[in-house]
Amino acid sequence: MTVANYEDLIMKRAMDLFAEEGLKFFGINKKVKEVAPTEIVVLETKNMFMDYTFLMEDDTYIHFEFQTTDKGVADLRRFRAYEALLSHQTAKDVVTYVVYSNNIKNVSDKLITGISEFKIKAIYMIDKDGDKIYNDIIYKMEHNEDITKQDIISLTFTPIMGGNLPKVDKILNALRIVKNIDKEYRHDVESILYAFANKFLEGKDLEKVKEELKMTELGKSLIEEGKKEGKEEGKKEKAKEIARELLDVLSIEMIAKKTGLTIEEVKKLKEEK
Repeated sequence: MTVANYEDLIMKRAMDLFAEEGLKFFGINKKVKEVAPTEIVVLETKNMFMDYTFLMEDDTYIHFEFQTTDKGVADLRRFRAYEALLSHQTAKDVVTYVVYSNNIKNVSDKLITGISEFKIKAIYMIDKDGDKIYNDIIYKMEHNEDITKQDIISLTFTPIMGGNLPKVDKILNALRIVKNIDKEYRHDVESILYAFANKFLEGKDLEKVKEELKMTELGKSLIEEGKKEGKEEGKKEKAKEIARELLDVLSIEMIAKKTGLTIEEVKKLKEEK
């Protein structure tokens, strides 16, 4: 999976979690009637997948795409195809919103082909002030005001927003706030923030995030996962050690069968000898 696709999946997971509140975050205040299918079948030979579609109470569709790259006209042609096919198959109006992260801004939002014109509504995460969102939530907490779901989704997206704070501080700040909020989606938000940390951070910065998570349920599960991976790695090394001792005695196929290694792994050990 590419780094860009990883960020794309994080955004989609957040929309899974927040749905209608997610739309409000992007400035859409309509009521969701239902979350619509994202697959369009074209002539029964090709399936096209959109990121998100919502059927609204006014009987129109909102189509969402999350982009971490800008391919210009190629992207616009693809979005137009999604919108046209969805509108054709449902006989309903469709509006396409494209959310750009990865510091992208000022993309072309209009495609003109012949006498036809197609337009998207572009939303740039870099234009949103992540520092202000954090400070506003801190103010609410200090004054015993309720923290809303809308506050939490805004906080969740701060790592890919603009602002002066480095990404590690944005992630740590968000984790510290979420840790003190007893909401049913707390674990999910922590998971999304940890995913952002894995994407953007390394070395000491990533360790700071892991340390912050250590006493949370997510942190405990990550520690257990690490222990499990360590045990599996230990078993693997032991199997390789045994295989090396058998290289001059048994065939590659027999060594693989006895140790549980693949034939390719045993061949590689033989080449390294």
